[in-house]
Amino acid sequence: MDDRLTLARERYEAALFGGADDGLDAADRALDGVEADLAVARGRIRHARYLSAQAAGEQPAEDLTELALFERALSLYEALDDSRGAAEAQFWVGCFHQVVRGDLTGTEALFARSRDLATAARDDLTRSYALRHLAFVAQHAGRAAEARATLAESTQLRRDLGFTAGVAANLVAQAYLTAEDGRPAEASALLDEAATLATEAGAHAVAGWVSEARANLSSLPEA
Repeated sequence: MDDRLTLARERYEAALFGGADDGLDAADRALDGVEADLAVARGRIRHARYLSAQAAGEQPAEDLTELALFERALSLYEALDDSRGAAEAQFWVGCFHQVVRGDLTGTEALFARSRDLATAARDDLTRSYALRHLAFVAQHAGRAAEARATLAESTQLRRDLGFTAGVAANLVAQAYLTAEDGRPAEASALLDEAATLATEAGAHAVAGWVSEARANLSSLPEA
């Protein structure tokens, strides 16, 4: 059992049987943390279902419950002064708007806040995600140099963490940016590494992205 659930049960029993109700506020805070974690977990599952349907060629409708779960988690984490949890929930709120709703302009502030919270909490994984999606914002806005630097920072964090599948995913995005710069040979090398890492990590979906990128970039000329 989660330690926070154990604490809540103990504080309940202390109040019920011992008349010590001074621990009930701590029990509420513990349960708020559990609820926030569960909301993020449920929201991620809904997001995965959306992406799976999209990958299968469907056009899934947006799931407002997904957004509500992430927003509820964010509210709870903020009330708990949990910057690590808030960083993750803020990222997922931004991800819903960017990935599901296609907002590549209005999400910059959301991902920037997630990045800053993750930096404060020393949560390099969430920071790597926020930076990845900030790179997409910069790319969409025509800020190519910023997009490359931001994505490279995300990739380095993932290398340091040993997050191999995440590195492979980022290398695919870096290959597109490199090809747009007129350097298809370098882009191809990035895709070669991405393919190797995806295979090592068993990241079959990312391997598919590599193949798709090769097809999309094969006709681009050298600068």
